[in-house]
Amino acid sequence: MRPKRIAQASIEFLMTYGWAIIIILVVVVVAWQWGLFDISGSVRPGYSGFWGVVPEDFSYRENGDLVLSLSNNIGANINITSTEITIGTGNYLNNNQIQIPSGDKTTLTTAGLPGSSRGSNYEVFLSINYTDERTGLETYRSSGRIWGSVEG
Repeated sequence: MRPKRIAQASIEFLMTYGWAIIIILVVVVVAWQWGLFDISGSVRPGYSGFWGVVPEDFSYRENGDLVLSLSNNIGANINITSTEITIGTGNYLNNNQIQIPSGDKTTLTTAGLPGSSRGSNYEVFLSINYTDERTGLETYRSSGRIWGSVEG
């Protein structure tokens, strides 16, 4: 009779704690995929906010250049009239006149921003002011945050 009780206790132990171990493993794998265990200290580039005119790709360079690849998702031709960039307490205005056809992309480079060392992290608040050809001279704004690691 004794071996039957040991076997039953073993199976109950595995059923109870087995599920807990599986859940812990799933949580660790998800956290690893999100980059929470990245020991290099670099931040994965990302953005939030923005609507219509979206920075699909961007890089902040050591010399203070911010290079943006802007995508026009408005559904009409637009004209970018200016970009406003806030880094820390500094505000920078770039008066550009760039036309982007509907569904197209263009590259915009802003120079003269504060330089930083390669690998350090940055966070930029970006406002893109533009006019829509359908509405004429009315100005619209697409704004949000971008972040990542400074590149060489």
